[in-house]
Amino acid sequence: MDTRKLGIIGGLGPAATVRLFQRIVELTDVARDQDHLDITILNRPQIPDRTAYLLGRPGAPSFIPVMQQAARDLEQAGCEVVCTPCNTAHSRYDEISGVLERASFLHMPRETAAFAKSLGCTRVGVMATDGALAAGVYQDAFAREGLGFEQPSEAAQRIVMSIIYDEVKAGRPVDFDRFQVVCAGFLERGCDGIVLGCTELSCIGAPVHVMGMTVIDALDVLAWRCVQECGAPAKDLAAAVSKR
Repeated sequence: MDTRKLGIIGGLGPAATVRLFQRIVELTDVARDQDHLDITILNRPQIPDRTAYLLGRPGAPSFIPVMQQAARDLEQAGCEVVCTPCNTAHSRYDEISGVLERASFLHMPRETAAFAKSLGCTRVGVMATDGALAAGVYQDAFAREGLGFEQPSEAAQRIVMSIIYDEVKAGRPVDFDRFQVVCAGFLERGCDGIVLGCTELSCIGAPVHVMGMTVIDALDVLAWRCVQECGAPAKDLAAAVSKR
């Protein structure tokens, strides 16, 4: 099977990188090892915190040059498609992807917005980092697709950040009661879909349907699109979401 080589800028965070690799394998519709994708993963957890930089916290270094170098390294290693399991980093997508001469760089938030539209969603609530929300990563992606966008209230956003940083990144169990509080707020605002717009949230085992709303995992969408973009047969993610 003639497929394109995939490169992943990983370590943002490490658990999300493992999850992305797992989902790529699971969403590739093949029956033998030899037909899976050729993937190079650069696990670089030392890449500076994206949210800290975007919010201008004192002393926070830029993540952009490090990610640009990672993109170059992957292209030099022969990768033809590049991605990263970090929604927040896409706030500087043009700068990071712009260093590539031949490889394409998948844009996770835009791919997720297009997928949400394909499912029939009209107003979607997004759980993401403070940095991603401040940078308008998902607001812009949804506007491109003509979708309504909702973000959590200030109190609910503090819960989202606590789940991401105090629980998932810290290796602690997730309090699903708090997750449900955030979901309830989206329901009150008329949402018919929820996007897990931080890949740390992809690791918590959230259900696909909550309170009648479809939960779309941006990491799942990225994995699915990686398979397609690299030219391998992909399983039907939309059907999987509707059945689970």
